[in-house]
Amino acid sequence: MGNYKSRPTQTCTDEWKKKVSESYVIIIERLEDDLQVEEKELAELRHIFSSDDAFSKVNLNYRTENGLSLLHLCCICGGNKSHIRTLMLKGLRPSRLTRNGFTALHLAVYKDSAELITSLLHSGADIQQVGYGGLTALHIATIAGHLEVSLTLITCNKPDSFNSCS
Repeated sequence: MGNYKSRPTQTCTDEWKKKVSESYVIIIERLEDDLQVEEKELAELRHIFSSDDAFSKVNLNYRTENGLSLLHLCCICGGNKSHIRTLMLKGLRPSRLTRNGFTALHLAVYKDSAELITSLLHSGADIQQVGYGGLTALHIATIAGHLEVSLTLITCNKPDSFNSCS
């Protein structure tokens, strides 16, 4: 029968699952790091996104230490589709990556914000843009377990179906 005790205790599949699981942990840590905004700054941002007057006076060149633009912050601090459209019309690029390698669309998908996702896509965000580790927004949706968002992104990714994204 041979020396069965010399066989590895883990199969190749087990080893692969372990490596994939470890990489998912790193991705989630990087996303969560981007979502960390200081409490004082968070209160100010929530005020900006809740008041049209405050929003109209905001500095469009503002960036956090993690490289988040106002478009990124809009996706994590209570912005809405009107804010997305306004920021993109004023020149903020949806393709800009944070220092951790994610776009505003990646963050909106991770936060499971259907309204912001749809607004970003209708305003010109690239559904195929890759971020950290070559991940698209669809990858982030599946890693985070957001089935409805995943289905929306799949539908929007079909060549003749962009108008049905909502």
